[in-house]
Amino acid sequence: MTTDAYSLTAQNKSKCLPTYLVLDTSSSMKDHEDLLNDLLEHVYDSLVASPRVSEFAHISIISFNTAPHVVLEMTDIEAVSALPLLACDGTTNYGAAFREVKARIDMDVDKLKAEGKAVLRPAVFLLTDGAPTDNDWSDAFATLVDRNWSRRPHVITFGFGAAHEAVLSKVSTKAAFLAESSSSQKEALSTVMSSLLHTLVASARREELQIPEKVPGFTSVPIEYVD
Repeated sequence: MTTDAYSLTAQNKSKCLPTYLVLDTSSSMKDHEDLLNDLLEHVYDSLVASPRVSEFAHISIISFNTAPHVVLEMTDIEAVSALPLLACDGTTNYGAAFREVKARIDMDVDKLKAEGKAVLRPAVFLLTDGAPTDNDWSDAFATLVDRNWSRRPHVITFGFGAAHEAVLSKVSTKAAFLAESSSSQKEALSTVMSSLLHTLVASARREELQIPEKVPGFTSVPIEYVD
């Protein structure tokens, strides 16, 4: 199939954006465990109530601490009766999370294409409240965003608590935001989830990833990797 023919075929298909919400659930998040679960439930309820958004932004939720955990596989969200509860404990292992996301992207993109959808470049929204505790995470991230991998995702990060600006700038390819010092972790988490929902709604409306230029209570962080 020629490039022009492929483009024409893709235009006739339903577009979808594989979206990964990657959550830091290390022990430093323990005090906000209930809030995090409540906010995720709100996101879930909002997506179920907005079929247009959930049909476009196919969402998977991955939590990570010492090891990554797939909280919600990329499936029809209306078929999910309830989200599993998150438990916060352990260390902040970035590398394992990035490797898990890469593996899930390959699985999910294959499935979405088999369903006859035109799959856009995946989007990863990383929420973290601290610095990585593993030493080799940068290699895993480089593999995830390798320009030679056609499925490499756009990565948008939100940092709060003890998150480091220098790290956020390295693990972002599109945008990075750091909560202002005056913001509490509770306020930051609530703002991030609200911003995420607005982003997904705007993206579904335009049928392409729409990244906010500003997030209330957050400072934009210059990124090192330019897509």
